[in-house]
Amino acid sequence: MTEASVIGLFQGLLPMLANRVVILTVADAGDGLLSLSVIPKKLTDDESDALTTPLSITATAQELDRDLPRQLREFTGVHAAASSNLAQIKQELEAAQKAAADERMKKTQGKKTPDAPKPAAPPQTSLNLFETSSLDVGCQNS
Repeated sequence: MTEASVIGLFQGLLPMLANRVVILTVADAGDGLLSLSVIPKKLTDDESDALTTPLSITATAQELDRDLPRQLREFTGVHAAASSNLAQIKQELEAAQKAAADERMKKTQGKKTPDAPKPAAPPQTSLNLFETSSLDVGCQNS
């Protein structure tokens, strides 16, 4: 192996650390095994839980020394791809929601508002032959 192909623990984490905080936990799992977890923290409350799925490995110290850098490169690569894919999905979803809202707005603006009801005409009263109206001022009996 050449010097350039050997990437250590922190060099493997560096791409992920550029965008978020990562918590590392290491515990003795017994029988010569170590349990290691790499836990990315959420950047915002509305961020997808998929981006904070931990990498958990139980192996011997020698296996971790040998295999962890490769697994971290894969983990950070998948994480970066998922992060960028989620950002793209979020942008597309927001654009679709805006387009739907614009379409609803156009439909409501395009509809005619119902005409206001016309005021009702005053009720017509019919006069019988012996009744007089206040309009009959010109005819008076003397």
